[in-house]
Amino acid sequence: MKKINNIDIDLGLEIALVSSAYRAAGQKTLKVNGLDDITREQLSILLILSLTDGLYQTQIANILGKDRPNITRMIDILESNGYITREKDENNRRILKVFLTDKGKEKVEFVKPLKERMSAAQYKGMSDEEILTLVRLLRQVRNNIEEEYNLNV
Repeated sequence: MKKINNIDIDLGLEIALVSSAYRAAGQKTLKVNGLDDITREQLSILLILSLTDGLYQTQIANILGKDRPNITRMIDILESNGYITREKDENNRRILKVFLTDKGKEKVEFVKPLKERMSAAQYKGMSDEEILTLVRLLRQVRNNIEEEYNLNV
């Protein structure tokens, strides 16, 4: 804990509280908009694939910072719900690539305005300069942690 201007600052706790609020708001947004058939984490997979379709499960796991069994379980559910398909890599038939189906693309398009609304809410009252400063500082925090604990997140 650090003391600044006679105020105790626990940056880790502050980040955890923001993260918790962000998760809760995301889940509430899904529920209110009739998206009870998908979790935030599953939706994250669809959003990642909307940017780069045809990723390996390992790549998705690395991007989300999740272990392979968790990603495999989520991908199994997404596939059974018709949001994604898995196809063998033509260069290595033992490896599967993950692709969005048309149903998955529709889900992503439906969610994009909700995601934009959430982004607008989280930056409300901040100037562009303040947002850029916040992003720069959070990246510095992440880099410091990665360096200290020899991580690659």
